[in-house]
Amino acid sequence: MRWLLLTLLMLLAPLGGCFGENSVEIEEQLSVSEVSTATRGQYMTLEVDSTVDWTFNRSDGLFYVDEFGVLRDSIETTFSAEIKSLELLILDSERDAVEISITAGELAWNATLTLQDSEELMLVDGRRAYDTIDMLTTSHNNRWCGSASVHEGGSAYESAAEAMADEMWGMGFDFVEVTRYDDDPDQLNVVGYNWGRVNPDEYIVVGGHFDIAYVFTPPGGGTNEGANDDTSGSTVSLEMAQALAVMEFDHTVVAALWACEEEGLLGSQAYVNHLPENVTVKAYMNFDMVSLNYPIIPLSEPLIGPGGEVFSASKYDWEISIAGASESNMQIMYDWVGTTIDGDLSYQPTDANPITWQIAESCASDHCSFFSADYPTFNFFSPGGEISFWQEWHSPSDTLEFMTAKAGGQAGMASGFNSLVWTSMDLFVRVDNSDSTFQGRWYEAPTE
Repeated sequence: MRWLLLTLLMLLAPLGGCFGENSVEIEEQLSVSEVSTATRGQYMTLEVDSTVDWTFNRSDGLFYVDEFGVLRDSIETTFSAEIKSLELLILDSERDAVEISITAGELAWNATLTLQDSEELMLVDGRRAYDTIDMLTTSHNNRWCGSASVHEGGSAYESAAEAMADEMWGMGFDFVEVTRYDDDPDQLNVVGYNWGRVNPDEYIVVGGHFDIAYVFTPPGGGTNEGANDDTSGSTVSLEMAQALAVMEFDHTVVAALWACEEEGLLGSQAYVNHLPENVTVKAYMNFDMVSLNYPIIPLSEPLIGPGGEVFSASKYDWEISIAGASESNMQIMYDWVGTTIDGDLSYQPTDANPITWQIAESCASDHCSFFSADYPTFNFFSPGGEISFWQEWHSPSDTLEFMTAKAGGQAGMASGFNSLVWTSMDLFVRVDNSDSTFQGRWYEAPTE
Protein backbone atom coordinates (compact mmCIF):
# COMPACT_ATOMS: atom_id res chain seq x y z
CA MET A 1 0.00 0.00 0.00
CA ARG A 2 2.86 2.40 0.86
CA TRP A 3 4.48 1.68 -2.51
CA LEU A 4 1.18 2.40 -4.28
CA LEU A 5 0.75 5.74 -2.47
CA LEU A 6 4.31 6.86 -3.32
CA THR A 7 3.80 6.00 -6.97
CA LEU A 8 0.55 7.97 -7.04
CA LEU A 9 2.20 11.00 -5.41
CA MET A 10 5.00 11.01 -8.00
CA LEU A 11 2.50 10.91 -10.83
CA LEU A 12 0.44 13.77 -9.36
CA ALA A 13 3.37 15.95 -8.23
CA PRO A 14 4.09 17.67 -11.57
CA LEU A 15 0.48 18.71 -11.75
CA GLY A 16 0.74 20.29 -8.31
CA GLY A 17 4.11 22.00 -8.94
CA CYS A 18 6.08 20.04 -6.32
CA PHE A 19 8.68 18.45 -8.59
CA GLY A 20 8.95 20.98 -11.46
CA GLU A 21 8.07 24.40 -12.82
CA ASN A 22 4.59 25.09 -14.01
CA SER A 23 4.41 25.47 -17.79
CA VAL A 24 3.22 29.07 -18.26
CA GLU A 25 2.05 30.02 -21.71
CA ILE A 26 3.28 33.51 -22.64
CA GLU A 27 0.71 35.74 -24.21
CA GLU A 28 1.96 36.96 -27.59
CA GLN A 29 2.17 40.73 -27.78
CA LEU A 30 3.88 42.87 -30.43
CA SER A 31 4.29 46.61 -30.67
CA VAL A 32 6.43 48.41 -33.28
CA SER A 33 7.04 52.12 -33.63
CA GLU A 34 4.84 53.73 -36.26
CA VAL A 35 6.90 54.65 -39.33
CA SER A 36 5.87 55.57 -42.86
CA THR A 37 8.91 57.32 -44.37
CA ALA A 38 12.66 56.81 -44.46
CA THR A 39 15.54 58.98 -45.63
CA ARG A 40 17.89 57.70 -48.30
CA GLY A 41 21.47 57.17 -47.21
CA GLN A 42 20.76 57.45 -43.49
CA TYR A 43 20.26 55.16 -40.51
CA MET A 44 16.90 54.80 -38.81
CA THR A 45 15.78 52.90 -35.70
CA LEU A 46 12.69 50.72 -35.17
CA GLU A 47 11.45 50.32 -31.61
CA VAL A 48 10.16 46.76 -31.14
CA ASP A 49 8.39 45.44 -28.03
CA SER A 50 7.56 41.75 -28.25
CA THR A 51 6.85 39.19 -25.54
CA VAL A 52 8.22 36.39 -27.75
CA ASP A 53 11.10 36.02 -30.19
CA TRP A 54 10.43 38.00 -33.36
CA THR A 55 11.49 37.77 -37.00
CA PHE A 56 12.47 40.71 -39.18
CA ASN A 57 12.04 40.54 -42.95
CA ARG A 58 13.18 43.18 -45.45
CA SER A 59 12.90 43.99 -49.13
CA ASP A 60 15.83 45.10 -51.27
CA GLY A 61 17.13 48.59 -50.60
CA LEU A 62 18.26 48.39 -46.97
CA PHE A 63 20.47 46.47 -44.53
CA TYR A 64 20.13 46.04 -40.78
CA VAL A 65 22.71 46.46 -38.02
CA ASP A 66 23.40 43.53 -35.71
CA GLU A 67 24.17 43.68 -31.97
CA PHE A 68 27.86 44.24 -32.73
CA GLY A 69 27.20 47.21 -35.02
CA VAL A 70 27.90 45.22 -38.21
CA LEU A 71 25.73 45.71 -41.30
CA ARG A 72 23.96 42.51 -42.36
CA ASP A 73 22.45 41.62 -45.72
CA SER A 74 20.18 38.76 -44.59
CA ILE A 75 16.64 39.02 -45.90
CA GLU A 76 15.14 37.37 -42.80
CA THR A 77 16.52 37.25 -39.25
CA THR A 78 15.07 36.18 -35.91
CA PHE A 79 15.79 38.16 -32.73
CA SER A 80 15.30 37.41 -29.05
CA ALA A 81 12.37 39.04 -27.27
CA GLU A 82 15.00 40.84 -25.19
CA ILE A 83 15.99 42.89 -28.26
CA LYS A 84 13.87 46.03 -28.18
CA SER A 85 15.19 48.02 -31.15
CA LEU A 86 16.61 47.46 -34.60
CA GLU A 87 18.78 49.88 -36.57
CA LEU A 88 18.48 49.97 -40.36
CA LEU A 89 20.63 51.54 -43.06
CA ILE A 90 18.47 52.86 -45.89
CA LEU A 91 20.51 52.71 -49.10
CA ASP A 92 20.53 55.70 -51.41
CA SER A 93 18.57 53.94 -54.11
CA GLU A 94 16.25 55.04 -56.88
CA ARG A 95 13.48 52.99 -55.32
CA ASP A 96 10.32 54.84 -54.30
CA ALA A 97 9.86 52.72 -51.17
CA VAL A 98 11.17 49.79 -49.15
CA GLU A 99 9.18 47.08 -47.39
CA ILE A 100 9.78 45.75 -43.89
CA SER A 101 7.83 43.34 -41.71
CA ILE A 102 8.04 41.76 -38.26
CA THR A 103 6.30 38.60 -37.07
CA ALA A 104 6.04 37.39 -33.48
CA GLY A 105 4.30 34.04 -33.20
CA GLU A 106 0.89 34.54 -34.80
CA LEU A 107 1.20 38.32 -34.74
CA ALA A 108 2.43 40.34 -37.70
CA TRP A 109 3.38 43.94 -38.47
CA ASN A 110 4.47 45.41 -41.79
CA ALA A 111 5.18 48.79 -43.27
CA THR A 112 5.91 50.39 -46.61
CA LEU A 113 8.43 53.17 -46.09
CA THR A 114 8.26 55.93 -48.68
CA LEU A 115 11.78 57.14 -49.42
CA GLN A 116 12.80 60.77 -49.36
CA ASP A 117 16.07 62.43 -50.31
CA SER A 118 18.57 63.39 -47.63
CA GLU A 119 19.38 67.07 -47.33
CA GLU A 120 22.27 66.23 -45.01
CA LEU A 121 25.35 64.40 -46.24
CA MET A 122 24.81 60.64 -46.31
CA LEU A 123 26.97 57.77 -45.06
CA VAL A 124 28.79 57.94 -48.40
CA ASP A 125 27.93 60.85 -50.65
CA GLY A 126 28.89 62.05 -54.10
CA ARG A 127 28.60 65.67 -52.99
CA ARG A 128 31.37 65.19 -50.44
CA ALA A 129 33.37 63.27 -53.04
CA TYR A 130 33.22 66.24 -55.42
CA ASP A 131 34.64 68.46 -52.68
CA THR A 132 37.47 65.95 -52.29
CA ILE A 133 38.41 65.88 -55.96
CA ASP A 134 38.26 69.67 -55.99
CA MET A 135 40.64 69.75 -53.02
CA LEU A 136 43.06 67.26 -54.57
CA THR A 137 43.22 69.01 -57.95
CA THR A 138 43.62 72.39 -56.30
CA SER A 139 46.12 71.65 -53.53
CA HIS A 140 47.95 68.48 -54.61
CA ASN A 141 48.84 68.57 -58.30
CA ASN A 142 51.95 67.14 -60.01
CA ARG A 143 51.64 63.88 -58.07
CA TRP A 144 54.31 62.17 -60.14
CA CYS A 145 55.78 58.93 -58.85
CA GLY A 146 59.27 59.22 -57.37
CA SER A 147 60.74 56.24 -59.23
CA ALA A 148 60.45 57.91 -62.64
CA SER A 149 63.67 59.56 -63.80
CA VAL A 150 62.25 62.21 -66.12
CA HIS A 151 60.67 64.57 -63.60
CA GLU A 152 61.19 66.24 -60.24
CA GLY A 153 61.68 63.10 -58.16
CA GLY A 154 58.27 62.74 -56.60
CA SER A 155 58.42 65.48 -53.97
CA ALA A 156 54.90 66.73 -54.76
CA TYR A 157 53.62 63.17 -54.63
CA GLU A 158 55.27 62.51 -51.26
CA SER A 159 53.88 65.72 -49.80
CA ALA A 160 50.38 64.80 -50.99
CA ALA A 161 50.74 61.26 -49.63
CA GLU A 162 51.70 62.54 -46.18
CA ALA A 163 48.75 64.95 -46.26
CA MET A 164 46.33 62.13 -47.12
CA ALA A 165 47.77 59.99 -44.33
CA ASP A 166 46.88 62.81 -41.94
CA GLU A 167 43.38 62.89 -43.46
CA MET A 168 42.99 59.16 -42.85
CA TRP A 169 44.11 59.43 -39.24
CA GLY A 170 41.45 62.09 -38.84
CA MET A 171 38.82 59.75 -40.28
CA GLY A 172 39.33 57.41 -37.34
CA PHE A 173 41.31 54.48 -38.75
CA ASP A 174 43.01 52.19 -36.23
CA PHE A 175 46.30 52.50 -38.09
CA VAL A 176 47.56 54.51 -41.07
CA GLU A 177 50.86 54.20 -42.90
CA VAL A 178 52.74 55.63 -45.81
CA THR A 179 54.58 52.50 -46.92
CA ARG A 180 58.36 52.79 -47.12
CA TYR A 181 59.69 49.38 -48.09
CA ASP A 182 63.42 48.86 -47.61
CA ASP A 183 63.68 47.00 -50.91
CA ASP A 184 61.37 49.38 -52.84
CA PRO A 185 61.52 52.86 -51.25
CA ASP A 186 59.62 54.73 -53.98
CA GLN A 187 56.34 52.91 -53.39
CA LEU A 188 54.73 55.41 -51.03
CA ASN A 189 51.28 53.88 -50.74
CA VAL A 190 48.89 55.55 -48.29
CA VAL A 191 47.00 52.82 -46.40
CA GLY A 192 44.44 52.98 -43.59
CA TYR A 193 43.31 49.97 -41.50
CA ASN A 194 40.17 49.34 -39.47
CA TRP A 195 40.70 45.96 -37.81
CA GLY A 196 37.98 43.35 -38.25
CA ARG A 197 36.20 42.04 -35.17
CA VAL A 198 36.08 38.36 -36.25
CA ASN A 199 38.66 37.85 -39.01
CA PRO A 200 41.29 40.58 -38.61
CA ASP A 201 43.77 38.71 -40.84
CA GLU A 202 41.39 38.74 -43.81
CA TYR A 203 41.42 42.10 -45.59
CA ILE A 204 38.76 43.71 -47.76
CA VAL A 205 40.64 46.38 -49.70
CA VAL A 206 39.43 49.44 -51.62
CA GLY A 207 41.83 51.57 -53.61
CA GLY A 208 42.78 53.71 -56.56
CA HIS A 209 46.15 54.95 -57.75
CA PHE A 210 47.28 58.30 -56.37
CA ASP A 211 50.04 59.03 -58.87
CA ILE A 212 49.31 60.71 -62.21
CA ALA A 213 51.01 60.53 -65.61
CA TYR A 214 54.16 62.63 -65.51
CA VAL A 215 55.53 64.92 -68.21
CA PHE A 216 56.08 63.32 -71.65
CA THR A 217 54.01 60.22 -70.76
CA PRO A 218 52.34 58.81 -73.89
CA PRO A 219 49.89 59.01 -75.52
CA GLY A 220 48.88 62.51 -74.40
CA GLY A 221 52.10 63.94 -73.02
CA GLY A 222 51.35 63.84 -69.29
CA THR A 223 49.18 65.81 -66.90
CA ASN A 224 49.35 68.10 -63.89
CA GLU A 225 45.92 67.33 -62.39
CA GLY A 226 45.01 63.86 -63.64
CA ALA A 227 41.43 64.65 -62.66
CA ASN A 228 40.00 61.47 -64.17
CA ASP A 229 43.18 59.35 -64.27
CA ASP A 230 43.17 58.76 -61.41
CA THR A 231 42.31 61.53 -59.00
CA SER A 232 38.74 60.31 -59.49
CA GLY A 233 39.64 56.83 -58.23
CA SER A 234 41.59 58.28 -55.30
CA THR A 235 38.54 60.41 -54.52
CA VAL A 236 36.23 57.39 -54.44
CA SER A 237 38.66 55.47 -52.23
CA LEU A 238 38.77 58.41 -49.80
CA GLU A 239 34.98 58.77 -49.80
CA MET A 240 34.61 55.10 -48.99
CA ALA A 241 37.38 55.45 -46.39
CA GLN A 242 35.67 58.18 -44.38
CA ALA A 243 32.73 55.82 -43.74
CA LEU A 244 34.59 52.50 -43.49
CA ALA A 245 37.07 53.87 -40.95
CA VAL A 246 34.50 54.10 -38.15
CA MET A 247 32.11 51.26 -39.03
CA GLU A 248 32.26 47.74 -37.60
CA PHE A 249 33.00 44.78 -39.88
CA ASP A 250 33.83 41.10 -39.48
CA HIS A 251 36.89 41.53 -41.69
CA THR A 252 39.60 44.17 -41.69
CA VAL A 253 38.96 47.25 -43.80
CA VAL A 254 41.87 48.53 -45.88
CA ALA A 255 41.59 51.81 -47.81
CA ALA A 256 44.53 52.62 -50.07
CA LEU A 257 45.99 55.19 -52.43
CA TRP A 258 48.55 53.44 -54.62
CA ALA A 259 51.88 54.77 -55.79
CA CYS A 260 53.42 54.41 -59.24
CA GLU A 261 50.57 52.71 -61.12
CA GLU A 262 51.57 54.70 -64.19
CA GLU A 263 54.95 52.99 -64.19
CA GLY A 264 53.60 49.46 -64.09
CA LEU A 265 51.36 48.93 -61.05
CA LEU A 266 54.44 49.17 -58.87
CA GLY A 267 52.82 50.46 -55.68
CA SER A 268 50.03 47.90 -55.48
CA GLN A 269 52.41 45.09 -56.45
CA ALA A 270 54.74 46.10 -53.65
CA TYR A 271 51.85 46.10 -51.20
CA VAL A 272 50.73 42.61 -52.22
CA ASN A 273 54.31 41.34 -52.12
CA HIS A 274 54.77 42.69 -48.59
CA LEU A 275 51.56 41.36 -47.06
CA PRO A 276 52.26 39.54 -43.79
CA GLU A 277 52.37 35.76 -44.14
CA ASN A 278 49.25 35.29 -42.02
CA VAL A 279 47.17 37.78 -44.05
CA THR A 280 44.88 37.07 -46.98
CA VAL A 281 42.72 39.37 -49.07
CA LYS A 282 39.01 38.56 -49.02
CA ALA A 283 38.40 40.89 -51.98
CA TYR A 284 39.81 44.03 -53.62
CA MET A 285 37.80 46.87 -55.22
CA ASN A 286 39.68 49.07 -57.70
CA PHE A 287 38.62 52.51 -58.95
CA ASP A 288 40.37 53.93 -62.02
CA MET A 289 39.03 56.68 -64.29
CA VAL A 290 35.58 56.92 -62.71
CA SER A 291 34.53 60.56 -63.14
CA LEU A 292 31.62 59.95 -65.51
CA ASN A 293 29.33 57.28 -64.10
CA TYR A 294 25.62 56.60 -64.27
CA PRO A 295 23.33 58.59 -64.01
CA ILE A 296 25.30 61.19 -66.01
CA ILE A 297 24.42 61.39 -69.69
CA PRO A 298 26.55 63.09 -72.36
CA LEU A 299 25.89 66.66 -73.34
CA SER A 300 23.75 67.18 -76.42
CA GLU A 301 25.99 69.93 -77.75
CA PRO A 302 29.74 69.67 -78.50
CA LEU A 303 32.13 70.94 -75.84
CA ILE A 304 35.49 72.62 -76.49
CA GLY A 305 38.34 71.54 -74.23
CA PRO A 306 41.24 73.57 -72.79
CA GLY A 307 43.45 72.76 -75.75
CA GLY A 308 40.76 73.32 -78.37
CA GLU A 309 39.61 69.67 -78.32
CA VAL A 310 36.11 69.06 -79.61
CA PHE A 311 34.17 66.77 -77.29
CA SER A 312 30.93 65.14 -78.39
CA ALA A 313 30.20 61.77 -76.78
CA SER A 314 27.21 59.51 -77.39
CA LYS A 315 27.40 57.55 -74.13
CA TYR A 316 29.15 57.32 -70.77
CA ASP A 317 29.66 53.63 -70.12
CA TRP A 318 30.38 52.07 -66.73
CA GLU A 319 32.08 48.67 -66.59
CA ILE A 320 32.50 46.42 -63.55
CA SER A 321 34.91 43.56 -64.17
CA ILE A 322 35.24 40.54 -61.88
CA ALA A 323 38.35 38.38 -61.57
CA GLY A 324 40.55 36.37 -59.26
CA ALA A 325 38.16 33.91 -57.61
CA SER A 326 37.16 30.35 -58.40
CA GLU A 327 34.59 29.95 -61.15
CA SER A 328 31.76 29.41 -58.67
CA ASN A 329 32.77 32.39 -56.54
CA MET A 330 33.14 34.65 -59.56
CA GLN A 331 29.54 33.76 -60.40
CA ILE A 332 28.59 34.76 -56.85
CA MET A 333 30.37 38.10 -57.34
CA TYR A 334 28.64 38.57 -60.68
CA ASP A 335 25.26 37.90 -59.04
CA TRP A 336 26.08 40.30 -56.21
CA VAL A 337 26.62 43.10 -58.72
CA GLY A 338 23.30 42.32 -60.38
CA THR A 339 21.46 42.30 -57.05
CA THR A 340 23.14 45.57 -56.07
CA ILE A 341 22.51 47.44 -59.32
CA ASP A 342 19.09 46.07 -60.24
CA GLY A 343 17.66 45.24 -56.81
CA ASP A 344 19.05 47.28 -53.94
CA LEU A 345 19.79 50.48 -55.84
CA SER A 346 17.26 49.97 -58.64
CA TYR A 347 19.30 51.90 -61.20
CA GLN A 348 17.73 52.42 -64.62
CA PRO A 349 20.59 52.75 -67.14
CA THR A 350 19.92 53.80 -70.72
CA ASP A 351 21.85 53.60 -73.97
CA ALA A 352 23.43 56.93 -73.02
CA ASN A 353 24.69 55.73 -69.60
CA PRO A 354 24.88 51.92 -69.67
CA ILE A 355 26.11 49.80 -66.76
CA THR A 356 27.65 46.44 -67.65
CA TRP A 357 29.38 43.79 -65.58
CA GLN A 358 31.48 40.91 -66.74
CA ILE A 359 33.90 38.22 -65.66
CA ALA A 360 37.15 39.33 -67.26
CA GLU A 361 40.81 39.86 -66.43
CA SER A 362 42.93 42.77 -67.59
CA CYS A 363 46.12 44.33 -66.31
CA ALA A 364 45.24 47.93 -67.11
CA SER A 365 45.15 48.94 -63.43
CA ASP A 366 45.97 47.93 -59.87
CA HIS A 367 43.39 45.15 -59.61
CA CYS A 368 45.86 43.09 -61.67
CA SER A 369 48.28 43.05 -58.72
CA PHE A 370 45.61 41.39 -56.61
CA PHE A 371 44.02 38.90 -59.00
CA SER A 372 47.50 37.86 -60.17
CA ALA A 373 48.01 36.78 -56.56
CA ASP A 374 44.68 34.91 -56.80
CA TYR A 375 42.61 37.34 -54.75
CA PRO A 376 39.03 38.20 -55.87
CA THR A 377 38.71 41.63 -57.46
CA PHE A 378 36.10 44.09 -58.67
CA ASN A 379 37.41 46.71 -61.12
CA PHE A 380 35.30 49.84 -61.65
CA PHE A 381 36.08 51.69 -64.87
CA SER A 382 34.06 54.48 -66.46
CA PRO A 383 36.24 56.81 -68.54
CA GLY A 384 33.30 58.57 -70.17
CA GLY A 385 33.14 56.85 -73.53
CA GLU A 386 35.83 56.36 -76.13
CA ILE A 387 36.08 60.02 -77.15
CA SER A 388 36.54 61.22 -73.58
CA PHE A 389 39.02 58.47 -72.74
CA TRP A 390 41.37 59.31 -75.59
CA GLN A 391 41.12 63.05 -74.95
CA GLU A 392 42.10 62.92 -71.29
CA TRP A 393 44.27 59.79 -71.01
CA HIS A 394 47.66 61.08 -69.81
CA SER A 395 46.80 64.46 -71.27
CA PRO A 396 46.86 68.11 -70.13
CA SER A 397 43.13 68.06 -70.97
CA ASP A 398 42.52 65.86 -67.93
CA THR A 399 41.44 68.74 -65.70
CA LEU A 400 38.63 68.95 -63.16
CA GLU A 401 37.13 71.90 -65.03
CA PHE A 402 36.89 69.91 -68.29
CA MET A 403 35.61 66.76 -66.56
CA THR A 404 32.99 68.77 -64.67
CA ALA A 405 31.86 70.34 -67.93
CA LYS A 406 31.58 66.89 -69.49
CA ALA A 407 29.35 65.87 -66.57
CA GLY A 408 27.08 68.87 -67.15
CA GLY A 409 28.23 70.62 -63.99
CA GLN A 410 29.23 69.91 -60.41
CA ALA A 411 25.90 68.29 -59.50
CA GLY A 412 26.24 65.94 -62.45
CA MET A 413 29.68 64.71 -61.49
CA ALA A 414 28.59 64.39 -57.85
CA SER A 415 25.70 62.17 -58.95
CA GLY A 416 28.14 59.90 -60.78
CA PHE A 417 30.39 59.60 -57.75
CA ASN A 418 27.30 58.91 -55.65
CA SER A 419 26.16 55.92 -57.69
CA LEU A 420 29.67 54.48 -57.55
CA VAL A 421 30.19 54.80 -53.79
CA TRP A 422 26.79 53.34 -52.96
CA THR A 423 27.36 50.41 -55.31
CA SER A 424 30.75 49.83 -53.70
CA MET A 425 29.36 50.08 -50.17
CA ASP A 426 26.63 47.55 -51.00
CA LEU A 427 29.19 45.11 -52.42
CA PHE A 428 31.54 45.70 -49.48
CA VAL A 429 28.82 44.61 -47.05
CA ARG A 430 28.11 41.50 -49.11
CA VAL A 431 31.78 40.50 -49.14
CA ASP A 432 32.05 41.10 -45.39
CA ASN A 433 28.95 38.94 -44.79
CA SER A 434 30.27 36.06 -46.88
CA ASP A 435 31.63 33.00 -45.10
CA SER A 436 34.91 31.11 -45.48
CA THR A 437 33.71 29.39 -48.66
CA PHE A 438 34.08 32.70 -50.50
CA GLN A 439 37.79 33.03 -51.18
CA GLY A 440 40.21 33.54 -54.02
CA ARG A 441 41.73 30.85 -56.17
CA TRP A 442 44.57 30.68 -53.63
CA TYR A 443 42.31 29.18 -51.02
CA GLU A 444 42.24 25.49 -50.26
CA ALA A 445 39.65 24.23 -47.80
CA PRO A 446 41.26 22.52 -44.79
CA THR A 447 41.20 18.74 -44.95
CA GLU A 448 39.52 16.87 -42.15
